[in-house]
Amino acid sequence: MKKIIVLALILLTISCSNDDEEIGSIDQPTFNVNLLLKGWRYDVLKINGTYYNYEHNPNCNNDFFGFLNRPGQAYQFIETTFTNDYCTNNSATLDWKIKKDTLYFYIGNQVVLTYKVIALIATNFTFSFENDIDQNGTIDTIEVSASPYDPYNMFGNN
Repeated sequence: MKKIIVLALILLTISCSNDDEEIGSIDQPTFNVNLLLKGWRYDVLKINGTYYNYEHNPNCNNDFFGFLNRPGQAYQFIETTFTNDYCTNNSATLDWKIKKDTLYFYIGNQVVLTYKVIALIATNFTFSFENDIDQNGTIDTIEVSASPYDPYNMFGNN
């Protein structure tokens, strides 16, 4: 259930908000951007103050996401979730930018999702975002904690 919620949030949260302010790719970050550039797996979700362990499919690799910034993959965000026992996956690729403590995700020039970075160290990445995940008309606050994970060596985790 929580996996479906996160997948829906990432893939279906594409709310067409206009961001009138043009920002550079990295603008006054409040965290070490180099620590962001790796693969991460979902560990814990906090939804409106209630904690849930993220339920990965036990027969597959863990669901993961990561940030790239290298030739041919400049400012790329990739997320992969495994959807069944045959380890079929869904993947999304977005562009990303940073302004202070906020990550902006884009499809083309359109901002489709924002994360507020709460904490980022080599072994943990915690961020939050808001969305009406249960579609009851009330905005929910979602906090995600993740740890380094790179099952396919896509991100160059050490």
